[in-house]
Amino acid sequence: MSELNVGRPWYEKINVKALGDDVRRKILEKIKEKLGYNKTVEVLDISKGALHNYLHGIRKIPDEVVKKALQYLTESEFREIVQGVELLKATGIVKEDGAIDYSLVLQLISLAMNNEYLKNAII
Repeated sequence: MSELNVGRPWYEKINVKALGDDVRRKILEKIKEKLGYNKTVEVLDISKGALHNYLHGIRKIPDEVVKKALQYLTESEFREIVQGVELLKATGIVKEDGAIDYSLVLQLISLAMNNEYLKNAII
């Protein structure tokens, strides 16, 4: 990740375009679970009908709604919902076209080599 990401909240670093429909619904479900239906509608600035349609897969959830929703999740909640390649794409390790950000992976490997458990796992 570049220096531009330093100091920014974790959710601003997420590429929401990389998130699929199921994950987007799970994010909204989690927000609704945490805040309740009415508060979710309020903080996301959407109608009750729109929230219903998003949660039931009737309408696609716009990027702007997902970006707002991420502010109400912790980073660990986000990582519970988003996993695998989708998480790697959302965090920028894998680009949208499937290419790997080699410099970032090399930085991760360098960090991992300082951790005995990860070092042994890699070897």
